[in-house]
Amino acid sequence: MRAGLIRLAGAAVVAMGIAAPGANAVAEDNTVTWLLPDYPPVTISHGPRQGTGYADIFLRYLTERTPEYAHRRESSSMSRVFGLMQQGQPVCHPSLLKTPEREAFVDFSGPVEFVLPHHIVVRSDRVSRLAPYRNADGAVDVGRLMKDSGLVTTYQEKRGYPPVVSAALKASAGQKHIIETSADDEGPFRQLSAGWIDYIVAYPDEVNWFSETLKLTDTAKFEYLPIAGLDEYVIGHVGCTKGPWGRKVVDRVDEIVAKAGTRPEWVEAEARLLDPAAARRFEEVFARNSPFRPRTR
Repeated sequence: MRAGLIRLAGAAVVAMGIAAPGANAVAEDNTVTWLLPDYPPVTISHGPRQGTGYADIFLRYLTERTPEYAHRRESSSMSRVFGLMQQGQPVCHPSLLKTPEREAFVDFSGPVEFVLPHHIVVRSDRVSRLAPYRNADGAVDVGRLMKDSGLVTTYQEKRGYPPVVSAALKASAGQKHIIETSADDEGPFRQLSAGWIDYIVAYPDEVNWFSETLKLTDTAKFEYLPIAGLDEYVIGHVGCTKGPWGRKVVDRVDEIVAKAGTRPEWVEAEARLLDPAAARRFEEVFARNSPFRPRTR
């Protein structure tokens, strides 16, 4: 995650002082550097399941079908991903939530991923503490929840959250019970399982992944509760540095995805990462809302 940006073809020629007009421009046009955080189960960079995240599967599918590009993969933190995009460097990320803030410096593809939305994650022995903030359907009013100074949570820097969660975080900014953490995705789940914090906001596929990874006891088992005001699914996108180069790449992504069928193989991988209850919910929601259906005129 800390490696430097890979030099594009032609850089060595420039370093030797030999004039090579347009060499870097050509390289940038035909080289896509994919910056990949270790973000299981989306991208998995280490361990026995390395390369099996659903964005990993998508990226292999895409690169096999776009030989006109030289695809390079590089480990990177999310801070660095967005920092380089804001600098105008020609880089991409395969799995981003589209937000107004990001659209200022990112060109987004159309729908690539289809996942269940963020939930409030809590230890099973502490679910009752959130009862005052749940409506008749069991969904949590996250704005009211985050005003409770007796309940501690963390949120991750540079992570994308839906508007209702972002608004609650903004309204509670600076409060001691709302703690910003690094981009370490396992850390919040470890803190939650140890009882150091009371709840976090995460996706159901993450809950299942870290429940298995951390080998939780029955006491520390995670439960996840719906958040009031959220859509029943979330769309993920490829994001590339905003501008003609980035737009060209994401347009090509859209062409590939359009030919991938009504249930692309990486979407199948998403469904396999869920616990049985969430998997059933996924199928119901996907049947109603799939963005991969053939378009009718």
